Amino acid sequence: MFTRTLSLAAFVAGLLMLASCSSAPKLEKIGVRIKEFTPSPVGVTMTLLFVNPNSVPLVVQETEHTFSLDGISMGAVKNPKPLGIPPLGSVAESVVLSGPVAKAVDHFAANHSGRASYVINSTLQITWDEDVHAFKTSDRGSVALPAPVVAP
Repeated sequence: MFTRTLSLAAFVAGLLMLASCSSAPKLEKIGVRIKEFTPSPVGVTMTLLFVNPNSVPLVVQETEHTFSLDGISMGAVKNPKPLGIPPLGSVAESVVLSGPVAKAVDHFAANHSGRASYVINSTLQITWDEDVHAFKTSDRGSVALPAPVVAP
């Protein structure tokens, strides 16, 4: 009987230790939307709007995004700049697209006009209790196309 009680106590203590370990918080969906594209001397700048519906501020270490315009993949972009998103608020962040991604957006804009529908899939590296956790999110909407830098 004593060993059974001791085993049960050890099991409960183990569960309590696991529960006290830092784990990813349960957050409402964090929104990442494409706000606009603008031509820049080094490529195309994509402004993203990060929306935090949670009652806690978020510290984002870096973000990665893949996106498409009218169903055509434009590629992936990584933004290594840290970002703070206020609780129940939003913040805009510009990401410079370069290389093949900038060329894809520019080529798309040269052959289309007006607005395009987009789908964006994002991974946010969020610091929580001194640990970094990856949060995936996706969104869709429409965005005005930039003036192309090169001819079609």
